[in-house]
Amino acid sequence: MKHAGATEIGNVVVELDGRIAAKARQYAHDKISPLARYAPKPTEFAHVRLTTSGPRTITVHANLDVNGTPVVAKAEAPTYEEAVDAVHDQLHGRLLRMHN
Repeated sequence: MKHAGATEIGNVVVELDGRIAAKARQYAHDKISPLARYAPKPTEFAHVRLTTSGPRTITVHANLDVNGTPVVAKAEAPTYEEAVDAVHDQLHGRLLRMHN
């Protein structure tokens, strides 16, 4: 699989709802940043937002800018790790499909 050559997204902005643990920021950054290696073109920017959407639900929205093309994912789960992992998997699949 050919990719754009970058191994990490250079600019990953992670926003947290005030009720989400601060360590979620680093977790989200560490999961999303390496997705650049799967992108067919340069991915200079990612925006990830974690919010609470219920008493036991975390929602994660992620937007990647792949050379001007938005790649978007959203997931909900009981923990931020599960929600971020689900968004990671969605983005990974979408980036791979962009090669075809």
